[in-house]
Amino acid sequence: MGSKTHDPVWFQEYWPPFRQHAHELLAWGYEDTKSRIMQDHEEEEITGFITEAIQNRLVASDCPRWCERYALKENNPVPGKGLTGKRRKVPDFIFELTVPPRPEYILEAKRLRTESNFREGYYFQKGLARFLREEYALRYLEAGMIGYMQCDTSDEWIERLKCYLHHDAEHDCKLNLKLSPHDVRVFPAILQEWVSEHTRPTGNDIAIYHILLNCQSN
Repeated sequence: MGSKTHDPVWFQEYWPPFRQHAHELLAWGYEDTKSRIMQDHEEEEITGFITEAIQNRLVASDCPRWCERYALKENNPVPGKGLTGKRRKVPDFIFELTVPPRPEYILEAKRLRTESNFREGYYFQKGLARFLREEYALRYLEAGMIGYMQCDTSDEWIERLKCYLHHDAEHDCKLNLKLSPHDVRVFPAILQEWVSEHTRPTGNDIAIYHILLNCQSN
């Protein structure tokens, strides 16, 4: 895989449809499973529900032909940082395009609750920071964060998350925000999404697509 994932021509040709299909598969999985999600579910439970639903979609007889080119890796450790065995990091979602050079679209999920353990700092320091430290998506120019909202509205959480980013940029600079966050619409079923761009300590930039999913009791 190697350097091809950093080649601008390759990235421009393959990545936009890859990004959209990863979003579409995630949206399908969430739609199929949201009735099962309860407000007190743990992160691993929610991720498991969505992963199961996506896998069911991928093997369904009426699945679109483009799905044949995709696979979802579950509990798949990523190499790097000298970690081995159970110490390796495990992203929540890895969508693989099964044609050479077999790139991966990696998403990490974190709960968002009013308790201090699961607020904005947890989302960034235990989630997004893994991309900045190149524990995740080392070879790639973009990745995604998913917020499992277990209270309040998406507007409230988006405001809190963006305020945290701006505060960090003005005072701490731990998240190395490069450009102000901006809203995007990658797939119609995901109504509110935004992007933040960061510079990694190695000098490589990465764009993070932020997706919030309502995980309150349905």
